[in-house]
Amino acid sequence: MENILHFLGQNPVVPLFLILGIGLIVGKIRIAGVQLGGVTGVLFVGLVFGHYGFRLSTGSLNLGFILFIFCVGVQAGPSFVAAFKKDGFRYAALASITALIATLVAVVLAKSFQFPMGMEAGALAGALTSTPTLVAAQDAVNAGLTSTGGLTTEQVLGNLSSTYAITYVFGLAGLVIFMGFMPKLFRVNLAEEAQVYESQSGSAGSGVEKALQMSEVPTTRAYRVEKDDLIDRDWTEDELKIRAATQRVKRGNDVFAPEYDYQPQIGDIVSIVGTREGHEFALEHIGPEVVDYDVLDRTTLSRTIMVSNKSTIGKTLADMHFVSKYQSQLTGIIRSGVDMPGRPDLELQLGDVLTITGPRTQLDALAEDVGYSEGIMEQTDVVSFAFGIAIGVVIGLFSVSIGGIKIGLGTAGGCLLAGLVFGIIHSRRPTFARFPVTARNILMELGLLLFMANVAVSAGAGIVDTIKTAGLTLAFCGVLITLSPAVVCFFVGRYGFKMNGAILLGAITGAMTSTPSLTQVTKLAKSSVPTIGYVGTYAFANVLLAIAGTVIMLL
Repeated sequence: MENILHFLGQNPVVPLFLILGIGLIVGKIRIAGVQLGGVTGVLFVGLVFGHYGFRLSTGSLNLGFILFIFCVGVQAGPSFVAAFKKDGFRYAALASITALIATLVAVVLAKSFQFPMGMEAGALAGALTSTPTLVAAQDAVNAGLTSTGGLTTEQVLGNLSSTYAITYVFGLAGLVIFMGFMPKLFRVNLAEEAQVYESQSGSAGSGVEKALQMSEVPTTRAYRVEKDDLIDRDWTEDELKIRAATQRVKRGNDVFAPEYDYQPQIGDIVSIVGTREGHEFALEHIGPEVVDYDVLDRTTLSRTIMVSNKSTIGKTLADMHFVSKYQSQLTGIIRSGVDMPGRPDLELQLGDVLTITGPRTQLDALAEDVGYSEGIMEQTDVVSFAFGIAIGVVIGLFSVSIGGIKIGLGTAGGCLLAGLVFGIIHSRRPTFARFPVTARNILMELGLLLFMANVAVSAGAGIVDTIKTAGLTLAFCGVLITLSPAVVCFFVGRYGFKMNGAILLGAITGAMTSTPSLTQVTKLAKSSVPTIGYVGTYAFANVLLAIAGTVIMLL
């Protein structure tokens, strides 16, 4: 055992990836129905390694937070701009209130309990489970933008990390519990409010059901017309969907693509693209399934398409007529890294990524009308990626001195700003700064985990002493920092902005960047309507909370 510990101590790369691997396994554990998640798992495992004296290279820390914060900017860029166009003021206001209230509460509590330098920022970041806040605060310390209060830089960073770890626990689980209790506390029936929103927007059925239907990947099958159910009469709405989904028709020896007003004849062989429900309908009203490669389009595939054309922005999913116009089906839509519900009234925004299944030729036409196909541009533009980060780091070097205090963006703020700009430009000019979703997600998650592993190991060295001396006080402060902005935002949104309860609670979870809390709210609402509010504030929250991390170190 001593030899193993010596080996791990001499080779810091090995314990780093052990922490990542074990942490990701621990993150799969569920407590009270809530999955811990990879970040939480790495945090807990890193604390244990740090407590027993392991140390990691600062190089992986710096690389991790730069990759993470730049990718956050790239992801948020398109939605950050689009969020202003509809309900932008309300979402921006709720995100701003969250950052402002949480920061003020953290500062007041830190002054009241006379916390050493670094603890106030760590409490803020942990209580909001906001990694961008922690990244920005640490960067401000390393860049010398703030006084250390008589402590060494290492001591301030240690206070940041250990406080973050302690308050993170309630920030994660406590907010989930509180959001489950909040509707009863303020007498809001989320299920009814979600139904009201759906009826007002003209959507029948629950958003959850629609999202589940959208996630089913359609298939192409062929049928021989042997029933006269659909012949020589007006078609119902459900039957029109079948006609719209018809890709090819074989009549005798002729094979052709049908017009929208196609009328079947007995003996026709038709190929139809659809979900299980659609094929069951076809089997019942058309005839038996057959195998005929003259009509079966073997080029049917799935493709991701990014929305970038101005003519498409603002259109609802219902307006797109994916089935009738393109013989294709929407199977997923991602906005700012969040899966959106496939609601007919959902308006498309700049940077939305659609997953579409259909014939190759139709997908090509759809991509041209909507934006561009990411499948065609799978290669990451590493040149733009490298220069973007370099530009961000340089921007972060600039600062101004006001009253003897240096004020600047720092590396974190510079990389975030550069990422935002590159993301916005890419959404308008797809050939510039190509960062496919899969590549971006891998880099962002890897960067976050590298950063979190280093933070946890650093915090582990002093976590026991911190808990002994200020554990209960920090836990109390974390609760207040977590709950205060949530309560204030509820009253502002409910009585000031007159927001729908389901949208509002979703917006609150987005303003606090808490995906587990969103899951809790959608369960209570029995609808995916809260997701719309979540994405609206989430686009602003990542940026504002990163700024808060720098600001609180200057106060």
